Amino acid sequence: MKNEDRIVELLAEMLKGQDKLTDRVTEVVKGQDRLTDQVTEVVKGQDRLTNEVTQMKKEMFKQSLQLAENSRAILKLADEIRLVAEHEKRISKLELTVFK
Repeated sequence: MKNEDRIVELLAEMLKGQDKLTDRVTEVVKGQDRLTDQVTEVVKGQDRLTNEVTQMKKEMFKQSLQLAENSRAILKLADEIRLVAEHEKRISKLELTVFK
């Protein structure tokens, strides 16, 4: 009888140990699920940032093109202003010569 009681006692302890182990495994799985959710959120955030950076690069490229176009227009305008100023000087010389 003593042996049977001892066997029952050991089996009961084993069951309690298995219950504790099951509880710990459940906690670990829940923690893993939380980590998986967090990683998923981080990946989504990374995707959003990647999209934003891509849009910013596109916008910077467009602005760079516009800046280059504006620079060419300014240089062209400066040349035209220089030509007008030269014409004004020539006209002044002609007026001085003709109306002396």
